[in-house]
Amino acid sequence: MKKIIIFGGTTEGRQLAELLAHAGISVVYCVATEYGKETVFEDELIDVRIGRMDYRAMTRMFENEHPDVIVDGTHPFAEIVKKEIDNALFEYKQIPFFRVRRDEVDIDYSGCEFFDNTADCAKALENTEGNIFLTTGSKELKVFCQNESLKDRLIVRVIPSVESLNICYENGLTGKQIIAMQGPFSTAMNRIQLRDTKADILVLKESGKVSGEAERINAAKSEGVKCFIIKRPSETIEGIPLKDTISELENLLETTLTQTAFEEITPDIKVDIILAGFGMGFGSLTEEVKAKIAEADIVFGAPRLISVIDCKARKYPYYLAADIIPVLNEKADSISTGKIKAVILFSGDTGFYSGTKKMIEALKHDGRFKTTILPGISSISALAARCGESVEDAYVMSTHGISEGDWQPELIEAVKYSKKTYTLTSGSKDVRIIGEILLKLENLFQLKFDIVAGYNLYSNEKLIRCNAAKCAALAEEGLCVMLIKTRNPLEKRLSPGLKDNVFLRNKTPMSKEEVRALSICKLGVTENSVVYDIGSGSGSVAVELGLLHPSINVYAIEFKEEACELIKENINMFALKNVKLIPGVAPEALKDLPSPTHVFIGGSGGRLEEIIKVLEDKGAGIRVVINAVTLETISEINRVLKQNGIEHADFVQVSISKAKTVGEYNILQAQNPVYVVSFTL
Repeated sequence: MKKIIIFGGTTEGRQLAELLAHAGISVVYCVATEYGKETVFEDELIDVRIGRMDYRAMTRMFENEHPDVIVDGTHPFAEIVKKEIDNALFEYKQIPFFRVRRDEVDIDYSGCEFFDNTADCAKALENTEGNIFLTTGSKELKVFCQNESLKDRLIVRVIPSVESLNICYENGLTGKQIIAMQGPFSTAMNRIQLRDTKADILVLKESGKVSGEAERINAAKSEGVKCFIIKRPSETIEGIPLKDTISELENLLETTLTQTAFEEITPDIKVDIILAGFGMGFGSLTEEVKAKIAEADIVFGAPRLISVIDCKARKYPYYLAADIIPVLNEKADSISTGKIKAVILFSGDTGFYSGTKKMIEALKHDGRFKTTILPGISSISALAARCGESVEDAYVMSTHGISEGDWQPELIEAVKYSKKTYTLTSGSKDVRIIGEILLKLENLFQLKFDIVAGYNLYSNEKLIRCNAAKCAALAEEGLCVMLIKTRNPLEKRLSPGLKDNVFLRNKTPMSKEEVRALSICKLGVTENSVVYDIGSGSGSVAVELGLLHPSINVYAIEFKEEACELIKENINMFALKNVKLIPGVAPEALKDLPSPTHVFIGGSGGRLEEIIKVLEDKGAGIRVVINAVTLETISEINRVLKQNGIEHADFVQVSISKAKTVGEYNILQAQNPVYVVSFTL
């Protein structure tokens, strides 16, 4: 059985332990106090260890438990235990380790005062007047109690544990100065406590979303109370959000962790919002969505959606967050008790190329709104049913609301290598463009396509079966979803290394196939990379990069007119929409291009130093690979690397010999040695 060690005592640590146990994975959950144990759900797979450990004790535990993964889910301000964990991990670098970074709060900090540490905050408080509502916990309470006049002004809120209460009493606080309560605390509860304690200053740590930081700051602003905030300490090992940690563990453990909606309990919710899929039309609505519309006080949606529903709710013809949120704010501000029920309608299914995603993002920062998502029937599912086809073995995409520069490379990739491709479209224009693309692919790669275009599904629907030529000339108007079946899909090559003879050639220099393959591997491009091919020559490197994945955007920079024409021909020959020719000289030609993630330099024209300077100005972490043939170029590379303080560059000299037939014999013919230099800016 897999085993995970989690250093917890936090909401994130507890949630992660419970998720893992639910998935049948053994967890050793380490907390400092008895109170940390009380918050954890009892489960035979969760072994709770209580007590503070130094790195030696942690090391012994690692040796005894043999964990598959170690996770640090401790509090952002638990600096001592984090250092001990780091020291313990020094001997266990081979074990995967994740540090959970608490999500930061998206809030207006205007008027708040920040301090680097507890001591600075306490010193500043000595120069203030009035009651101080201290919500930083008991750990650093001693710092605030050293000054008697400051201590007398404190009202502290701590967790209801014996240890916390003892610390309060040991530091000379009286019962009337102590609030021992378990959170989370809503904005309303914070306002009540600030008001009841007659607080003039609220002190808190920059502890992130789960800690209720936003609720405290909002409450203080509402009550006219100053906010003193202690900054979150920097970490030696960068953490990742809880959701990303869960995803990493799923991949590592080859399991699925059911990510329930970890919602904080709060009585501040004023509007219950249903984000509902409208399907293909009113007749395709699910009974669940119909029931929510019938119960709603207000309904939002595009005019064509709300015009066909009959309900008691007030209807607003809005579908953008910018229009909807002001109405929701107005409704939330207008009620003192109870809740308003709202429904926001989205065409199709909420989980497939829907406006739901942006709406959720816009609504999630307001604690007065609770959102629930209800799915609808997608037109993709409907078309599959009409055609008697499945969806799980197809590539599914959309052109609707997406720039042609993004969807065209994706479509080309899909129809070349997949037997079936479903796509939503924006209408007749997209349909005809798709037809033209398919025609070109038929000519270039001898592919054959069978197409079904479904117009206005569920309402005056029409299915048109056609070939690429007819698709390119379709004049039908209306909402359209398409099924494209490729009779003879190509087999996708999963590595670089195209033969030199597949490219169009003239006297323009070209990186040879073995060097080209090695250079691309050294680049290490990933999905969504932005790549410059500087001194592109014939465009062979740019083409190979573009073929790796449609999400990669390649810019081939070349100044020679003859070479530019050749690059265009090679791009067109491979039907690439994600490779763009940029005629011009580097670095000037780079000025208006988006910042790159990777750069290949096949020729610098003696301006390598200037090129590197421009790249450094465009951002950090850019991966660079340079090919050099002459000793002079290598000398220039060395000088530029030293001058710019670039360390850990990788130098490889490649000597290639290829067999050549002479009469009845094969002899090896050497090519010029090439230097492949790679580094990260």
